[in-house]
Amino acid sequence: MSFVMRQNIIMPRRKEFKGIAGGLINSFLSRNNDIDGYWALGLFYQCAAAREDFRFELDLLSGKSWPYFEYSERASKSYRDFLFTQLERKGFEKVQAKKAIVLINFNTSPTKWHVEHIYTWGEPFVCRVSITDDLGREWSSEIKGWCGQHNPDREGRSTRRYAS
Repeated sequence: MSFVMRQNIIMPRRKEFKGIAGGLINSFLSRNNDIDGYWALGLFYQCAAAREDFRFELDLLSGKSWPYFEYSERASKSYRDFLFTQLERKGFEKVQAKKAIVLINFNTSPTKWHVEHIYTWGEPFVCRVSITDDLGREWSSEIKGWCGQHNPDREGRSTRRYAS
């Protein structure tokens, strides 16, 4: 942990927000991020593609998404909890995170990175997690990858399922 000492008070450094954003994005893009047994990213892609926009935004603090997604509140809850836990561990208060947004652009033009790192089927995407602190500064992390739209005929389903 990095801290700054002021008048015998230990204050966390704001750059810790960037590390928190990095932890959030890595967990969010994990195959363990599932919704009713299916990879959340593929479901978000399907939702965005249905609107022919190929962009999906999830507000972790409010639980709202654009476009609307039936399970956005459930999908955001564990990441909101993760954010608050990390803030507390780093010495911040919950209210110091004014915004926490996950923005995914699907079906993007492949970059050199995408061409060199094909791990799965689907199309290229870019995901960005940004946290805006109480001073108005934005801290973010970005990851590129590959993702296909949700297709139950092609995907295995985990046993983690939502109760109806």
